[in-house]
Amino acid sequence: MLLMLSQIIFVGGKGGVGKSTISSSLACNLSSQGKKTLLISTDPAHNLSDLFQVQLSNSILSLNPQLSILEIDPIKEAKHYTQKIAKENKAFVGASSYEMLDRYYKSASENAMTQESALFDRLISLITQELSSWDHFIIDTAPTGHTLRLFTLAQTLKTWSKTLLKYQQKNMHFQNILDTPSTHHKLLNKLQARYEKYAKFQGILQDPKLCSIVFVLNPDYLCIEETKRAIALLQNIQVHALAINKIAPLGSESFFENRYKIQEKYLQRIRSEFHHYKQWNIPLLDCDILQETQIKELLEEIFEKKTCNFD
Repeated sequence: MLLMLSQIIFVGGKGGVGKSTISSSLACNLSSQGKKTLLISTDPAHNLSDLFQVQLSNSILSLNPQLSILEIDPIKEAKHYTQKIAKENKAFVGASSYEMLDRYYKSASENAMTQESALFDRLISLITQELSSWDHFIIDTAPTGHTLRLFTLAQTLKTWSKTLLKYQQKNMHFQNILDTPSTHHKLLNKLQARYEKYAKFQGILQDPKLCSIVFVLNPDYLCIEETKRAIALLQNIQVHALAINKIAPLGSESFFENRYKIQEKYLQRIRSEFHHYKQWNIPLLDCDILQETQIKELLEEIFEKKTCNFD
């Protein structure tokens, strides 16, 4: 079974639909085909350490020669991110202001928006700097809103860094005339590097050969509506497939019969409204998935039944 996927696969969807399990199964199946795969969680409420029953601490852990996993810790990333910025900014102020800067950036590191931005920056750096080191990146994302912000942030940061770069380049003309210190040249180089990083990431996102997204949803009204909105908003990102997860079997009692009928109505709607996308039908299981073999078999069994297609 050869899985034909883009190099970078984001797995998105509403909270609780099974993104972590689907992401992990994708990663296990790809690595079993000899593909060097990095599975990354960007959800602050991480599940990978529980699924694989390992301890993760904001660094890449190799499970075997072909499969590695990483849970990005937003708190640690924010602390590292703000400390780095504080150090850079101290070059522009006197020593008397150092304590004030440290207090400011310590407070900033505890802000949720700072933590999310730092998490995104780590992910962007990983992808842009290590693209040639891995056959596949599987990104287990937080609920849909977080994923949408990630994709829009790439364009925002690219525009922002370009604006700052132009502003600094204009200033450089006068600074060169006045023979000011080389600190400004260092700042210009940093801005140029940031712009190039964000521009590269934006280009990767919009290249269907490099990047695509798999949306996970359950057969219910809210999941369908949220998936429709997400697809509409991500017009420049290739949608590879929909993973319809937790499809319940028909039961004999009236409660389960009624739920099955409701589910069938929504499955029919999914088939109709998303007919131009590949669809993977994944059953509701009668047990927890707590072993790597179970994780791999989740999608492997579906392929054998030919209820989905990776081509």
